[in-house]
Amino acid sequence: MSISPSLQLLSHRCATTVATAAVSTVLLAAPAEALTPQLAAAASVSCQAGGQASFSPGLLPIPAPRDTNVQYRGQDRSCTGVTPGGSEIATARFNGSFNAPMSCVVGGGDVPTPGSGTIEWKTTNGKTLRSTLSITISGQMFNEATVDGSVTDGAYVGAQVHGKFRVDLFKEGVNCAAQSFFGGLKSAPFDGSFTING
Repeated sequence: MSISPSLQLLSHRCATTVATAAVSTVLLAAPAEALTPQLAAAASVSCQAGGQASFSPGLLPIPAPRDTNVQYRGQDRSCTGVTPGGSEIATARFNGSFNAPMSCVVGGGDVPTPGSGTIEWKTTNGKTLRSTLSITISGQMFNEATVDGSVTDGAYVGAQVHGKFRVDLFKEGVNCAAQSFFGGLKSAPFDGSFTING
């Protein structure tokens, strides 16, 4: 039994319509798929920070402040937020390094100071991640220094970092003067908090 030309034409048109609809569906779905990595990369994390700050050379009460390398050596502190992969964060450890004019009474200069840092993250399911930071420190460390910067590598790359940190010399006040005979005060506790957004 032969099929008439009109039925053949109708069948061809139906097949073409179905194929076009399938292609359109794929194209419309593509933007949603493309957005998925961007949404996953967005971050909003808040953490406490604390540990020991070390000074090299040691801090002296007099004479004028001298250029000092400062190392924040953090300890694990609590966090709220999730990793780029969706795991809940349990703790973070903030470490930083910069140079600034320091003494027992001066905790930095008037000009913002560049520095570097890392954050070591631990998740509730036992994973460990790391972020590398480029930061700028401004303000007086003995009151409240401000840390701003960005994540340059690792978890949350491209996100912005903002924090407030304070070195507590009140607990070490006696030592700062007394240790001038031994090269100056070489460490003191610090605390604060920071956020990651991006």
